[in-house]
Amino acid sequence: MKTAFAVAISILPLYAFAGSGGQLNNLQNVVTVTEANSGQNNAQDKNREELSVAVVDANGPVADAKCTLSNDKGDWSVTAPDKVTVRRSSSDLKIECAKTGYDTATGAVKASTTQITPKRFTFGTDAGGDGEEDALITVPQYAPTITITLNAKAAGQQAAN
Repeated sequence: MKTAFAVAISILPLYAFAGSGGQLNNLQNVVTVTEANSGQNNAQDKNREELSVAVVDANGPVADAKCTLSNDKGDWSVTAPDKVTVRRSSSDLKIECAKTGYDTATGAVKASTTQITPKRFTFGTDAGGDGEEDALITVPQYAPTITITLNAKAAGQQAAN
C-alpha cells in the first residue's frame, strides 16, 4: 500500500527547524520542505537517502548556488538545483547555501522516521526464504525535497564584496 503526504512550510524562518539548540540564530532565510517520503513504496537503502535541493529568490529559481549539507554522519556538497545522496541520521541536517550577490542561507531540517522495506539480496539457492521478505524497518529520514530561499544583498553590500 502506498501512502503519501506533503508538508509545506514556506514562510517560517530556518531557525524554526533548528530546535532548541540555539546554534542557528539571526536567520533571515526560508526553507521549504515538501513531499515527505512514505517510505513504503519500493525497497530502499537503510543507510542512505536521496534529497532534491533547490534554491529560489523573490523572483524564482536560482541556478548554481553552492550548498553544503551535513549531519553527524558526514558532509555533502551540491550545486543547486540537483540531487544529493546523504547518510541517514536522526540528527538535524544542517544546510548552508551561498551564491554571489546573495546573503548566505544557513539552517537545519529535523529528521523524522519512516518504515521502509530494505533492499535484500536473494541468491538462486534460496528456497522459500526466511519469511521476512516484507518486513519493514524504521529508519530516520529527511524530507526528499528541500527548497532554500536566498535574499539578495543590499546594493551597498554588493559593492563592498
